Amino acid sequence: MATAYAVRSIRNTCLALMILGSLTTACKKSGGADEVDPRDQYVGVYDGDYKSTTYINNSLQASDPEAGKVQITVTKAQVANQVYLELLFNSTTKQTLTAELVDATYTIIDKQSEPLVFGGKTYDATYTAQGQFVIQDKAITLNTKTETLQLGVTLTKRGDITGVKK
Repeated sequence: MATAYAVRSIRNTCLALMILGSLTTACKKSGGADEVDPRDQYVGVYDGDYKSTTYINNSLQASDPEAGKVQITVTKAQVANQVYLELLFNSTTKQTLTAELVDATYTIIDKQSEPLVFGGKTYDATYTAQGQFVIQDKAITLNTKTETLQLGVTLTKRGDITGVKK
């Protein structure tokens, strides 16, 4: 009789272990292929406006602002924290930039210089640009600065781009 209880006890233990084992292996592991890419919320087409103004010594406005329409197409880059910004100015001039993301803000990383035209001359100038995605407004901003020092005078062209997701 003690043997029957021992066999039944071992059988119940084995059965319990098999059930427990099948339940734990049937559960989906976290970190699987279904993780959400945070860049997905930024991808799309944005319509907006741009304005750029040239300044002398960062304060004296040297020209009337240039303004127009811009369409920004955001796509994912191959690098996990980067996106491409394809800018189409006034339906004619296209420019593609690579932006490195930190949360909803980004910095343009593949453009360091741009020609700056002033007084009928063209100068090589340094280029920097930062922006952000405003999730709740489905908007994008980009602020650019092109700057050069010529004969002791700083020439700066500042650009502001804003857009709203279609």
